[in-house]
Parts: sequence; C-alpha cells; structure tokens
Amino acid sequence: MSLTMSVFSQVKFGVRAGVGYYMVPQSNTGERIKTIPVKPTDQSTMELLYSKNNGIGYNFGLFLEIPVADNFSIQIEPSYAFRNYNEVLTDFEVDTLLSVQYENYIFNKLSYFELPVLFKYNMRPNTGRYGRKSYFSVFGGAQLGLFLNKSEENRLTSIVNIYDQTTVNTDGTVRANGLSLEYNPIDIAAVAGIMYDFEKGLRFGVRYVGSLMPVNSNINFNIYHHSVQMTVGFNFIPQ
Repeated sequence: MSLTMSVFSQVKFGVRAGVGYYMVPQSNTGERIKTIPVKPTDQSTMELLYSKNNGIGYNFGLFLEIPVADNFSIQIEPSYAFRNYNEVLTDFEVDTLLSVQYENYIFNKLSYFELPVLFKYNMRPNTGRYGRKSYFSVFGGAQLGLFLNKSEENRLTSIVNIYDQTTVNTDGTVRANGLSLEYNPIDIAAVAGIMYDFEKGLRFGVRYVGSLMPVNSNINFNIYHHSVQMTVGFNFIPQ
C-alpha cells in the first residue's frame, strides 16, 4: 500500500502547449517534378524550390507522466497540432521578345492528432523551500500522428519582361495538375529533447520531432515534416 502511494505521489498530470519551427524537405523518387508541363501547348515546366518550405506551427493538449523506476518515467502526451508551412512553385517561359516567370506561393495549413510516447530520465533533483523538487530531464521516444484536415491558400505572381519593360501581377490560383498533395493518414516520427520541471508545477522543454516516413502518398516525390519545438506545461498534482 505504501509503495502504491509512493508511486502515485510521483505521477504527474497536466496541460501542455508548444510552438514549433517546421522544416519540410521534399525529394524526387521517380519522375522528376520539373518535367511536368504547365500547359499542354508549350514547353514550360514546373519546378519546386525545396529550400523555402518552412513555417510556424503550434500544438496543445495534455500530459501524463508515470514513474517506472528510479529516475525513469514514461510520458504520454495526447495533443492537437497545426503544422503550417509555405511552399514555392516556379515556372519560367522564354520567347524571342518576352520572358515570363511564374511564382506560385502556397500556404499549407495541416491539422493532426498527435500522441508522443516518451521515455524520460530525470536527473538529480533539487529540493526547494517548500519541500518540492525541481530538476532537468532528457527524453526520447516515438510519436504517432493522425492526419485530420488540410487547407491551402495560393497566390500566383507573374513577372513579365517584354522589350525591357517589366510587369508584375498577383492573383489567386490553384496547384498545377500533377502536383496536388495527398497525405497519408498516419505519420510516424522520432522525438528527442530536454525539459526542466520547476517545484511548483511549471515546466519548460525543447524538442526535435522528425518524420520517419513520408507524410504524403504521391508516387513521384516524398515530403517529410521536421520541427524544433518549445513547450510549456503545468502539473496539477503537487509533488
């Protein structure tokens, strides 16, 4: 009975939230993307600029930390996450008298249910004036992501140069045929980071989260989600 009470007194449960910088690299796996014609009547092509695929996302949810041995615990964090990033598609046409460059800016807004399961090692604690402990910890584990929804906002900028005169126009648009994205229902990622627990329940952390498999199901290119996140939480159970 005393052992059960001792373990329960070390259980932590609370709320958490985070903000992250998302990096979304893409790679060709089959037919090169830049050979896809933009219009059937000309020879212009579409090319992805992978280096500009990034953005800011955020998440919020709960956490449950259960001790399993001295200084070791398992932490489960059911969360709702928004993964937002920008994407740029370019097209360039050249003729005798004019050149036209198209830049399609796409703002991707994705929502996921995320379930990280983390193994946490708590370093030697410090005891504060109220008899409660504060300490650093390191953790790692896996994250299951369930794709929920997506939305896109598109802006097409055309830069026309004719007789050394340049005109710039911006308008709404959609993705070119063949470049639409279809997302897998499941995303598996690796997680690693550090955390500091304060004696009164507040906690701060930094983590890296990286996809272990493509998040999209397109056959000619793969997309991966990588992010560096800062998190904050509060434990409702006094230690």
